[in-house]
Amino acid sequence: MICKGREKILTEYKGKDLMDLSILADVLNSALKSHYFNKMQIEYLVNYKNGRQTIFEKEKLVRSEVNNKLVVNHAQMITRMINGYFLGTPIQYIHNGDTTKKKEIDELNKYVQYEDKASTDKDIGEYQSICGTAYRIIYTDGSLGDDVPFEDKCLNPATTFIVYENTIAEKPVVGVTYYDVLDYDNNKIAIKMYAYTDFGVYTIYTGSSLVVDETSEITFEPYNVGGIPIIEYPNNIWRLGDWELCIGLMDAINALQSGRLDDIDQIVQSLIVFINADIDTDKYAEMREAGVVMLKNMGSQTTSVNTITNSLDQNGMNLYSTELEGLIYAMIGIPDRNNRSGGGGDTGTAVELRDGWADLEIVARNKELVFKKSEKQTLRIILKIMENKLGFTLSMLDIDIKFSRNKNNNLIVKTQGYMNLLATKTLTPSDCLTIVDLVSDVNEYISRGENFWGELFAGLNETTVSKNDSVDNNVIDAIDASEMED
Repeated sequence: MICKGREKILTEYKGKDLMDLSILADVLNSALKSHYFNKMQIEYLVNYKNGRQTIFEKEKLVRSEVNNKLVVNHAQMITRMINGYFLGTPIQYIHNGDTTKKKEIDELNKYVQYEDKASTDKDIGEYQSICGTAYRIIYTDGSLGDDVPFEDKCLNPATTFIVYENTIAEKPVVGVTYYDVLDYDNNKIAIKMYAYTDFGVYTIYTGSSLVVDETSEITFEPYNVGGIPIIEYPNNIWRLGDWELCIGLMDAINALQSGRLDDIDQIVQSLIVFINADIDTDKYAEMREAGVVMLKNMGSQTTSVNTITNSLDQNGMNLYSTELEGLIYAMIGIPDRNNRSGGGGDTGTAVELRDGWADLEIVARNKELVFKKSEKQTLRIILKIMENKLGFTLSMLDIDIKFSRNKNNNLIVKTQGYMNLLATKTLTPSDCLTIVDLVSDVNEYISRGENFWGELFAGLNETTVSKNDSVDNNVIDAIDASEMED
């Protein structure tokens, strides 16, 4: 199957038009045609990542009994690496300038932590990497509600879709998710569909086929949560998975490695050639059991036993396999293990550039921009629910979304850079931390530092600072050196 991204589903109707049930049915039935095409590709990609790959269709016409089918699952490795690097650390909500809202933002972080939002983010990131898109739903607690007034779940993209307005704004019109209704014998008896709009949710029971018509049972429940609670998280503008365009290369590696195994098996199980010897089946079986071949020369021609061997150049195949893997890593933008050397004096940034970690950071930053756009829609729904239930006054302008990744790489270089910048007395501590990229939430670290150190914070009050004070002497030396130069 050729996969080139998922199709964005559009309609000419507006959100308010869906109050008319006949229009609702038209929109859903039209959207389902595009959804089925996306669904077919999504299921193929999920199966591919889980090991059901093209190599299992391999046919071997000569010596068909030797037909190895080896899966070198690069798809699983790529998804694990990119998703772990991108969302391995929970997303943080921090205050965006207005420090008076800090307490409510801390409460918001506590609530999303309680709901295991980081785990849902990880599931969404995995679907993004595999399928090119993912979906989240935020809904209010029902009769089994707890201390947190909302629930956060990841939806299966194979059974979920969103229809957008066919306008420049492309506002979401309806979000749909569905599942099969089974009887006690696990036989499918109906399909239950939820269609979420701005003003409420339609619950629709259709027949065994997913078609909304006059026989469908439809109920409606109004709500006000600030938008459509199903939010799409596309991986990029084309809704392509991280490794989708490299399936051909991955199939080639599987075929190459399977062929190498075939070659080994065929050498081990080489065909035996008896030259000028008449051996019947019983005699051959007896010699195989004894492990000895005994032949008698019956004439002037030489009698011999040979094997047919025609092996591949395994060294050449290894170089070719390494070349294919290098192409995959370069196209996707992940570190190449084959380029790592055990010695040498290059460290830090040189290693990141050489081994591909800088490329992985570029991939993560591109994904971060798209993810943040969807995350704002999620945050808007959460804030509306918390306003309705708890009286929260937070707005989107009060909050900044921070993606935290490993900040400890090149720690010595970063701290030295921070001290040098601070010693110039031209930048604030927050500017210095931002430039060296030492922490994720600069304002939070600065606030805690000021509270702890007081007048000694960042060594800015030199009149009260001495060598014996409990502050980093390296910072003081850097400041003193700067003063001497002045």
